[in-house]
Amino acid sequence: MKNIKKLILGVGVFLFIMTSCSSDEMKYEPSVVRDYALQLNGNPWNINVGISTRPIFIYKDNGDYFGNYSSLYRFALEKGSYKFIASDIPVEMVPLPVNLNDFVVPQSVNADQKVNLSAVVPYGTPFEEKLTMNILTRTGTLRLKSKDIVADPGYAVIKTTVSVKRNGYKVSDETFVKGDMTVSRSKKTTTGGINYLDDFIVFQTDEAANNVTIRIEFMTADLVVVKTKEIEGSFPILGNGVTNIDFNLNDPDTPIIKDYVVTINGVVQTR
Repeated sequence: MKNIKKLILGVGVFLFIMTSCSSDEMKYEPSVVRDYALQLNGNPWNINVGISTRPIFIYKDNGDYFGNYSSLYRFALEKGSYKFIASDIPVEMVPLPVNLNDFVVPQSVNADQKVNLSAVVPYGTPFEEKLTMNILTRTGTLRLKSKDIVADPGYAVIKTTVSVKRNGYKVSDETFVKGDMTVSRSKKTTTGGINYLDDFIVFQTDEAANNVTIRIEFMTADLVVVKTKEIEGSFPILGNGVTNIDFNLNDPDTPIIKDYVVTINGVVQTR
């Protein structure tokens, strides 16, 4: 009788352990993300085999950082709900693992960094639907080019300051942080302004209220300001686009530059 009781007790313990294990296995059983695709500004994109870049970032449903994955391989995640983002320049875009809700990409103070990030894509187990992440360029290029054919030897440095109305990009909801900011760059010139060319990468403007303005300071080699000019008006910036402004630096008696040509993505703009 005692043996039968021990046997029944042993079977009960065994069944309890098996049930607990099965419950844990169900809780932590991974689900494989099999079918996903990346795009860059609407075009298919992926990294080449052998490259260690990991463009996919995964966050928990509450926004906590979860992990960084390559797009070359399938990967398994514990059952649950997640949020995905992607970038073709992941090191530059996600330098630190912060909560997604606090993730803001600042305007580069040197105006030399693109912002390429997809929208946040919710994705949960059993991961049966295809996961598509379209990486969008949230910045555009302001390109300034001089048309001068006559040099001005009175200056040796051109300092250009661009005033912007957006100083950050909030990843969680694809919005821009509003706030006045200036980005500037100084370039030496040995040609008195002839062939001056400079690019500034800033956030897309979307509406006229966010357009950028431009001020130019002409300085000696010792950085003493000789004169200052502004380009009349304000200018739109398109995501993944180029706003090109051709103008003369050296026209005399022109503190406000009014004679210029604006070309956006190859199309000349009328004023």
